[in-house]
Amino acid sequence: MSTLTTRKARQFSLRVLGRTLEHLGVQTYKRRDTAIAELVANCWDAGAENVSITVPDESSYDFRTSRITIRDDGCGMAEDEVQNAYLVIGRDRRKSGSAAIESRKVMGRKGIGKLAGFGIASRMVVRTWRNGALTEFTLNVDDLNKPDNEVGNVAIDASVGRPPADLGEHGTELELNTLKHLTPLDIAGLRDALARRFSRTARGEMTILVNDLRIQEPPLEMTDRFPGEADTYLKDEIQLADGRNGQVRYYYGFAKKPIRSRELRGFTIYVHEKTAQAPPFFFDVEATATGQHGTKYVTGAIEVDFLDDGPTDLISTDRQEIDWEADEVQPFKKWGDELSRRVLRDWRDRKEQRAEAWILEATDIRRRIEALDSPSQKQVKRFLRTLGRVEGDSEESVRSLADSLVQAYEFRHFHDVVQEIEATDDDPESLRILLKHLREWQVLESRAILEVVRGRLEIVDKFRTMIADDAPETAPRVGDDNIHDLLAGYPWLLNPEWQILAEEKAISTQLREWTFTEIEDEDSRLRYDYLALSDDHRLVVVDIKRPGIAVGLDELQRLERYKERLARAEGRNLHMLLVCGVELNVTPGTRETWKERKDGEILLWSRLCDRAKAHYEQYRAILERHITDPSFARKTEEVRQTRHVLESGTSYRGREARARGLGPQDITLEDDTKA
Repeated sequence: MSTLTTRKARQFSLRVLGRTLEHLGVQTYKRRDTAIAELVANCWDAGAENVSITVPDESSYDFRTSRITIRDDGCGMAEDEVQNAYLVIGRDRRKSGSAAIESRKVMGRKGIGKLAGFGIASRMVVRTWRNGALTEFTLNVDDLNKPDNEVGNVAIDASVGRPPADLGEHGTELELNTLKHLTPLDIAGLRDALARRFSRTARGEMTILVNDLRIQEPPLEMTDRFPGEADTYLKDEIQLADGRNGQVRYYYGFAKKPIRSRELRGFTIYVHEKTAQAPPFFFDVEATATGQHGTKYVTGAIEVDFLDDGPTDLISTDRQEIDWEADEVQPFKKWGDELSRRVLRDWRDRKEQRAEAWILEATDIRRRIEALDSPSQKQVKRFLRTLGRVEGDSEESVRSLADSLVQAYEFRHFHDVVQEIEATDDDPESLRILLKHLREWQVLESRAILEVVRGRLEIVDKFRTMIADDAPETAPRVGDDNIHDLLAGYPWLLNPEWQILAEEKAISTQLREWTFTEIEDEDSRLRYDYLALSDDHRLVVVDIKRPGIAVGLDELQRLERYKERLARAEGRNLHMLLVCGVELNVTPGTRETWKERKDGEILLWSRLCDRAKAHYEQYRAILERHITDPSFARKTEEVRQTRHVLESGTSYRGREARARGLGPQDITLEDDTKA
């Protein structure tokens, strides 16, 4: 502010006891937002229509040099009024009958709010003007203090003169300097705090700016508000302890998402347009109320002026808390307890109903629930309503949780069926009912197979990673991840429509098993990787090469020797498959010859992965339409095996698994015989 153009000296005095002023300011108003709100309340009582607060931003903040100013266009003070009113600590403005605007309810009562600045600053410069005269003086907490238990007058030098031309006819400015906090103010947080510390009525009659931006409650996306129209209130009457009826005005609403700011959660209680109980507040019922998770979604305000109309002071000095132990407050406390419980219960019921309806809009989930038995449907729907209270999750994640919930019920009976059958003991009727239910659980089969297919797709992804990492063909030591063991555990990776007959077998051994007697010396040295039966009932001899190994003419000729020896014994043509990671290291002519062969194929590992994945993606799409599969019984063991491989991170089988032989397949010899 501009300095005075002409001035005269004036000396004020303030009578203090010891360190009373420091205790009233520093100890009572330690929080910056609380202290600033108290000073803004003085602007209201002065009849201000506009209040401008200026606080330093983070980049320029220095507690030694930065300043906070609060300027209003209220009635201001003449120099004698400064001495006889402002510098009287404990003056009750209400009893003095000096309300600046008769229609306004006076916020101040104790007469010490002017000291709130000492909670955040050591010096307060006061400038106030009216009728062409501006009075300026400084209050320094160090100068105002006296030794403990000593009473004395403190002289306060002031100056009086004409105000600068840029000021209005009346008003007051308070400058706080020599700040006490080392860190800058959270300006956005200050706006939120002030927006909740003054009622909608107060903010409607008095514009409050923080760094030139008007404070207002951050917009909340609401699902419900009671009453429905904005800026309207419900009304109720409470019979007070003295027999009078006290009026309560209130509203509350439910946010669509958790409310981030604590200042906006719960109820704020206003008395004479200013907070008497700071948010978040639920009358201390949140730990025991039904729907207690709603405390992060509920917002509202309650106006109870009668709490400050009696002779007893029921509100803390910093306007943060009501004296809830006082007898005069008990009727209101009981009313608020009932309101909070009802509101939180209503939030829970509404959120659950919306969640259930919204989740069931997903056709797949609804259809799967309808396929469950009646008791399970009821339980699932009850838990769907509970999911509606999951905090902060996106709609996509909530639907994913719902899918997992339904799947748990689809598989619950599948995993527990043996125990349930045993539990029927010798009760025929119980067993009949159980078996009837088992017949009705048709959806379980398709969901079980779907889990198998999902597992197979994950195994394909693991297979692709192993190929990219140039995993070894076989395990060089115990526990090592290797391609051969993965293919042996999941032979469908070679071809989902093949039956793998044998793995890692010497040609001589295979010939003896076929009772072929013409065994040659070379036969014991030749060893194929796999022997398969294709979908058109041809035998396929398979040789695999590590992804990083170059394949040349020797490898092709070795595969042909496998084929030739086995074909002579079997009496029919065999097909050859060579799987490798890179193109052949042979002449163009040899490569072209193999491309045209009808009895042989060279396949890259990447192509093998793509083929397997494509097969099961299509398979999964069919299953999600709940088509059942007769091979369900063979899938249960694969589910267990897949989980083990994925959780352990290795395909190493170990001695016992090797002894058991090949893992589950889509085609069995029995299937082939029937064909």
